[in-house]
Amino acid sequence: MPSQPTLVVLLGAPGTGAQALAAALQERLPPGAVRILWSHDLGGLHSPGQADATRHVLLMGLDLPCPARDRPEQEAADASLRTDLAQREMGYQVVYGHGDQRLANALNAIKNMAPDASLWSTGSTSAPTPAARPARTARLRAWNCEKCSDPECEHRLFTALTGRNARGA
Repeated sequence: MPSQPTLVVLLGAPGTGAQALAAALQERLPPGAVRILWSHDLGGLHSPGQADATRHVLLMGLDLPCPARDRPEQEAADASLRTDLAQREMGYQVVYGHGDQRLANALNAIKNMAPDASLWSTGSTSAPTPAARPARTARLRAWNCEKCSDPECEHRLFTALTGRNARGA
């Protein structure tokens, strides 16, 4: 019996881009490697046949532009999602960024949550294995860290900072 594909659940308050990210991921990932579902609440995610599937949850960050009049509702929906996830003891990762940056951050998050997924054996994603990456010197990124979900980036940042402190002391 073939195993079910990994299930990636994209959750986000209205206006946070969950549906657009789901479509972008579907275009980017090999067919059948990962099943993508998106919703504005956990209630809409009861999918038949997915009870035994491995679920990975990505929560959309609140960094996309939002009209000021809609912001309180968006923040309340986000808080409700986080409360529901905590009550169900479901782990999740928050995805930030705009456009291609958000897509790359989501792909990295999926790779980190599901490193054994069959999609990583193909060359179709931008998340190569560490062995395939050329060695680079540590350098700081040009964007804010709260918009990056890449743990390797965080490691490089702190390694670079601790190296500076050791040399400067």
